[in-house]
Amino acid sequence: MALIDCPDCGRRVSPRAPSCPNCGAPITATGHPADRRLVTPGLLGRLTAVLGAWLVFPWVARLLAFLAGIAMLIVMFTSAR
Repeated sequence: MALIDCPDCGRRVSPRAPSCPNCGAPITATGHPADRRLVTPGLLGRLTAVLGAWLVFPWVARLLAFLAGIAMLIVMFTSAR
């Protein structure tokens, strides 16, 4: 892992350290590319939910239309004499 310079005292510290061990200044690892993730667990969950809804919704709509058709046939045949 590459070390970064402390913004206050300039000493080399780990980007994962919460503060500089020399001066106590808070460390932010914004410039380290390994700490940034493109896909986070929250984003992955949202994408999965959207994809699942996109794939499942047409089947639910077809099932409801099929059940409505069956109910209509039952009403038609029971009311006809």
